[in-house]
Amino acid sequence: MRRPKLGQHFLKDEIVSRKIVEAAKIEADSSVLEIGPGKGVLTFEILKRAKKISAVEKDDRLSERLRQALSDPSRLELFNEDFLDFNLSSLSHGPWIVLSNLPYAVGVPILQKLLDWSFWSRGVFMLQKEVAERLVATEGTDYGILGLSVFLRARSEFLFEVSPESFSPPPKVYSGVVRLVPREKPLLQKTEEEVFFRLVKAAFGQRRKMALGLIAKAFSLPRLEIERRFADLKLDFKSRAEDISPQDYLKLSRALSAG
Repeated sequence: MRRPKLGQHFLKDEIVSRKIVEAAKIEADSSVLEIGPGKGVLTFEILKRAKKISAVEKDDRLSERLRQALSDPSRLELFNEDFLDFNLSSLSHGPWIVLSNLPYAVGVPILQKLLDWSFWSRGVFMLQKEVAERLVATEGTDYGILGLSVFLRARSEFLFEVSPESFSPPPKVYSGVVRLVPREKPLLQKTEEEVFFRLVKAAFGQRRKMALGLIAKAFSLPRLEIERRFADLKLDFKSRAEDISPQDYLKLSRALSAG
């Protein structure tokens, strides 16, 4: 399968770069991973705080340019690879602080890969603002599968927006910076987690319809059975997907897993 073109916009604003790095709370001995350093604006800011940084950069020319720009190249461990193909087990155990100005086209797949990784302690990421808002949403119009999948694995926080003028070339939309901190313990067991994703995909698959009927159909259960589950949680039978809180999706997942 051909992957989409990255459509990358390089950060040039040093003030924004400083704010991103400050939000990551990097110390001298921190293990830092940068995804897609590009022209190195974030990289140089990170190196003001950390002794060394590991970075994954797909573009050969950008990788070489970054090596040449560093006064001490030994402070940079550079992997010239596509992050989506990169073997994270090749890194030491960390824990890692992860930063990235994520390409709009592949930002979500990159985050999904990180959420499945066990060796990071926090991350600060810049994405298209609309995606960043969906990523942290647990209610309202932006609430959906993306926000719920992040909620399951990490605590999320929208930090600030970034204007197009902070990039070269400038994108047509604003960007948003978010901070993620992985949960210390999983909220669900593996089997419950499988039910959780089946559940939310069913509910959000047709957002205008009442979730109860969609869930009953997805699990091949009588409507009365799902009504009983809703009643136990004091959920309105007419609830649509966005009316059900993350905590209630967790409770429904556990109940359906238990049978």
